[in-house]
Amino acid sequence: MKPFIALLLVFAAFFSACEKDPEVITKTVVETDTLYITQHDTVLLHITDTVTLTQFVNDTATIYILLRHAETTGSGSDPALSTEGIERSGELVRILKNVSINAVFSTNFNRTRQTAQAVADDKGLGNQTYDPLNQSPFIDATLDNYKGGAVLVVGHSNTIPSFLNLLVGSNTYPQIPDTQYDNLYIVSMLEKGRAKVVHLKYGKATP
Repeated sequence: MKPFIALLLVFAAFFSACEKDPEVITKTVVETDTLYITQHDTVLLHITDTVTLTQFVNDTATIYILLRHAETTGSGSDPALSTEGIERSGELVRILKNVSINAVFSTNFNRTRQTAQAVADDKGLGNQTYDPLNQSPFIDATLDNYKGGAVLVVGHSNTIPSFLNLLVGSNTYPQIPDTQYDNLYIVSMLEKGRAKVVHLKYGKATP
């Protein structure tokens, strides 16, 4: 029980300090029936399934849940999700099951739309498109329209890092490797440039 209490205290301190400089905290969600959290030393804390993504969501700030699309078939100029990608989108639905989401956005490509649509359908929301090359106005609009809420944004290996950099106000995030599809970022922010980021891994691990 002591590790569980300590973990809660860490998260409480983390979210109460949103006014400080941007900070990156990396955790890992392991693909099991229970969400386990891996510390920086990779030691698993065996905690009950009460540890869910809701613990990373601060209801006093605007929350961005950001991820790259899932695996694709690689066929054609606008490929669809592969079998692995469809499975990952289903895993995304599972881990976001208890998270309140106000809006779902994706770029206008098959792979991003299909990744986002699974969550949109589960939440009873429409899947809205956005321009990944015009992110700053999009961030301003979502901060105005969903202040204090949470939005899911699905993008690409190069556009999600640039989105994150705009949110935190620094060039912290490099392009995601083409082979990686398991990154999930939860950004808690008060305004553009003042944000905290929790970096998670979900579903089947990728290199």
